[in-house]
Amino acid sequence: MCLKMKTLLIVCISGVLIAPAARSEVAERDYQPLTLEDCLTLARKNNPVLAASRERINELVADYQAARSKFFPRLVLTSYYDRQPPNRFSPGGALTNFELFKREEYTGLSGKQLIFDGFKTYYNTQAARTGTQAQRQEVQRTADELAFTVTQAFYQLVEAKENLQVAREALQQRQEFGKLTGAFYKAGRVTNLDFVRAQSQVSEAQQAVVEAHNAVRLAQEILARTLGLRERVPVDIKGKLPGQFAAAGDLNSLWQEVLKGNPEIKKLDLELAQSQTLIKAARGSYFPEVSVQAGSDMRHRDLGGTKPEWIAGVFMEYPFFEGGLTRAQVAKASSQYRQLLEKRRDRLNGIKVDLTAAWKDQENARQGVATTKRTVATNEEAYASSQALYRVGKAIGLDVLQAQVDLTGSRFQLIRYAMAYEIGKARIQQIKGAGPLGPGRQYQGEVR
Repeated sequence: MCLKMKTLLIVCISGVLIAPAARSEVAERDYQPLTLEDCLTLARKNNPVLAASRERINELVADYQAARSKFFPRLVLTSYYDRQPPNRFSPGGALTNFELFKREEYTGLSGKQLIFDGFKTYYNTQAARTGTQAQRQEVQRTADELAFTVTQAFYQLVEAKENLQVAREALQQRQEFGKLTGAFYKAGRVTNLDFVRAQSQVSEAQQAVVEAHNAVRLAQEILARTLGLRERVPVDIKGKLPGQFAAAGDLNSLWQEVLKGNPEIKKLDLELAQSQTLIKAARGSYFPEVSVQAGSDMRHRDLGGTKPEWIAGVFMEYPFFEGGLTRAQVAKASSQYRQLLEKRRDRLNGIKVDLTAAWKDQENARQGVATTKRTVATNEEAYASSQALYRVGKAIGLDVLQAQVDLTGSRFQLIRYAMAYEIGKARIQQIKGAGPLGPGRQYQGEVR
């Protein structure tokens, strides 16, 4: 019995010690309500698109190292062993009276140092370096786009939660009015139609609350997937409607900022420079290749013994006919350069349209907020007045219900304009290349 009691006591103590640890592990995976900056930090850490874009830089750094390797000598170690028939022809092709060697062993080390190749290696190295710098701008563009996507998802969740609050308040108003109408109906002051209409409005408000609640859940899921979270954990935020609505600024001034800071434009400029360098590298094949080559080896034969050998000299290779290969390579590189020129021109037009659209959205939303605030105040006064008149019998129930619908609709509209303002503002920041990313904005790898 004592042994069983001891065993039971050990199990209980173990359960007490293990349970808090398990709860702490679960708690570590539960995210507290997040601010917008918290969401951006999580996205920088977990989003797979941004991680893949960063990893692309490592690939281009490897390309740079591969192109740079031709500046160094190439050393090759060769070794072989072979057997040949002794009754074969002599090197001259005639019969011979003496025995030829049957076995041969060879071990040699050869080296080649490039001296001149028409600057192909130099220009290819410079092009690889420029390509790495262009990818850094692509990482920044991806990061800015991610910041906008996260901001958009964040404010959509804010909008959904604000709409849910408005829907609940509207439901409470309609339930109170439904109770008042029911009391009036029992007292014979209103008709059955007024009572039924009030109950119908309550049902519609309940449906609006359900839809708003589902919209919150959908917005939470969109935000979690945008952040790139691997865990299936609920995500909540700390956010509210903005209080200040500043003007977007002059469109021409914004465009000048875009030309200076937009990472996509910077990337296209770097790609143009890289393409020009690749044209020069392709033209390098028109020139001969000059190199210093040397080798030292040891050759052993079963007849003749062992003999060391060596060779050294300056070599020049000039392909005087190659079927138009170099000309085709130069034409291809030139065509790619002209394609990039047209692509840059097209993207400038597209970015200018995107900037104008974002500027329009922000300004329209700013003006909509100012207008809708006055509409909300008017509808609140109208609702209070109609309710007061209804209580004393100077207004009908339809007046109160219509005032409720107008007030709820204007509050929804105010939330919609406020969120559109923030999203338009974030879109302008993204196009300017000044997204709210904070530290870690660019990949910090260095090419040497």
